[in-house]
Amino acid sequence: MRFRALVVDSTLGSNPESESTLPFWVGDQDWRTTVIKVLESSSGFMATNFTHPGEQDWMVQAGILSPGHPSFAPDYLTQIGQALFQALLSPNESLGQAFQSALRFAERDGVKLHLRLTFAAESAQRSRLADYPWELIHDRQRFLLHRRVQLSRYIAYDAVPPQQPLGDRLYVLLVSPRANDIGQLSDAEPEAIRAGIVKVEAVSLEQLPTPTWRGLSAYLTETANPPQVIHFDGHGIFGKGCKACEHLHASTKVKMCQNCGAPLPDAQGFLAFEDDQGQADFVSARSLAALVADKGIALAVLSACQSGMAVTGESVFNGTAQQLIDAQVPAVVAMQYSVRVKEARDFAEQFYRLLGQGESTLVALSEGRKWMGVEGNQWYRPVMYLRWRENETAQLFMKTDSQQPTSEAIPAVSQVPEWSQLMTQGQIESPLTTSPEPVSSTRQGYYQRQITQLEEQLAAVESDLETAATERDHLRLEKDAERLLKKIEQLNAKLHG
Repeated sequence: MRFRALVVDSTLGSNPESESTLPFWVGDQDWRTTVIKVLESSSGFMATNFTHPGEQDWMVQAGILSPGHPSFAPDYLTQIGQALFQALLSPNESLGQAFQSALRFAERDGVKLHLRLTFAAESAQRSRLADYPWELIHDRQRFLLHRRVQLSRYIAYDAVPPQQPLGDRLYVLLVSPRANDIGQLSDAEPEAIRAGIVKVEAVSLEQLPTPTWRGLSAYLTETANPPQVIHFDGHGIFGKGCKACEHLHASTKVKMCQNCGAPLPDAQGFLAFEDDQGQADFVSARSLAALVADKGIALAVLSACQSGMAVTGESVFNGTAQQLIDAQVPAVVAMQYSVRVKEARDFAEQFYRLLGQGESTLVALSEGRKWMGVEGNQWYRPVMYLRWRENETAQLFMKTDSQQPTSEAIPAVSQVPEWSQLMTQGQIESPLTTSPEPVSSTRQGYYQRQITQLEEQLAAVESDLETAATERDHLRLEKDAERLLKKIEQLNAKLHG
C-alpha cells in the first residue's frame, strides 16, 4: 500500500515530498491491527490474542516477538518506531533529509521542533494513516519524542479551525466518575492534578460534584466561570453500542448485538460517566461532542483508555478525541491505547504543573510524558490533536511577568519552529531535491516570517479594538495587542541582534 507525504510548511522554506509504502504491510497482508494489539498488551504477550494465520511468524520477522520464547522482544517498541521512521522520514528521501536539517537547526538553537502530522478527513476510507502510532517514531538512535521534537495530529477537513482569545487565568473542570459496577479507580489522579497546580495562582480547579451526563450539562449551562479545560479521569472504550438495547460491545469486529441480535453500527469512542444509581453510563463520542460544542472549551484532556483510538469504520472522527476536534474544541489530549493508573497520574501532575507555569500544551505534553518513564511502554500513549487557528502550540493563557521563564531552555510560542506534513494516498511526481539554505539566512527568513504573521494578527486585533462592543472585550483586545507587540519586539531583537 503506497502513500504520499509532503511538507506543506517548514521553517527551512523548502517543501519536499516523497512516496512510500505504509509500514507493517507484507504483500497484500496488513499487520497494522497486530501492532495495535501489541501496544494494547501492557501486561505482556499472550498467545491467545495473536491467533491469525502467520501472525506470530510475522511478529518474529518484524523483531516484535522473541523467537522461540513466548514474550515480546526487549526492543519491540524500537522496532516498531524504526518501521514508522523508514516509511515516513527515510534519510534516503528528500523529505527525510529536510526533516533532519530542520532537527539540526532546532538542536543548534536549543528550541523545539514541532512535527505536525496532517491527515485528510477521508484517510480512514483509504490508508488509515491516523491509526498508526506515530508518537513512537525512532530514527535508529532514539525516539524522536525523546529529542527536541514535539508531535501533534491535525485532521484537515472543510471547516474553519477555531480561534479563541487568551486570558490571564485558566479554569479547569475535573470530571472523575467512579461507577461502582466497573473497575474501580482511585483518587490518585485528581490529587496529582491538584499537586501540579497547587502553587499556581493563575489556575483554578473545580471538580464536578455530580459526575453524571446531566451533571456535566447542567454545570456547563449554569456556571459563572466557564472552564477552558475539561479533564476527564475515568474509564473509556472504543467499541460498538447497540442502538436497539444500548448494550456496549468492547469488540470492534462483532457485527450483531450479543444481547438482542440487532445489527451493530460502526465502532466509536465511549466514556463512562455515572448514572443516578452510581453505575456506569457509557456516553458516546458523538454525544459528548454535541454537549461541549459552542461552550468555549479550549482544551479537553481525556485520561481514559482508548479515548484517542479510531481503528475501524468509514470516518476518522469515530474516536472520542477526534469527535471533540470536529466539535470545534481546538486542542485535545487523549490516550490512544489503554494506560495504567500510575502513569496516568504521574502524567497529569507534571502536565498541569507546566500548564500552570504558562507553558503551551505541547510543552506540557512533552514534560508529562517524561514522568511516565521513558524506559517503559506507557509514555507514547498520550496523543495530541490540534486544530487551533494561529495557535498551533495550544498556548492556553498569557503569562504575567512573574510567570515568564527565567531560562531559554523552554522557548516562547513564537520561537518554536514548525515542520508540518500532509500525508495522503495517491500518485506522486518525483520532486527536485534542493540543498538546505545556509543556516544564517534560514534563521533570518524564519524570524521575518514570524514577525510578518504577528504583525498581521496585531492589525486584526487593532481593527477589532475600534469596534469592541463591551469594556470587557476592549480590555481583552488591549491585552492581546500588548502581547503581540512584545513578541514582535523580541523577534526583532533576535533578527537584528
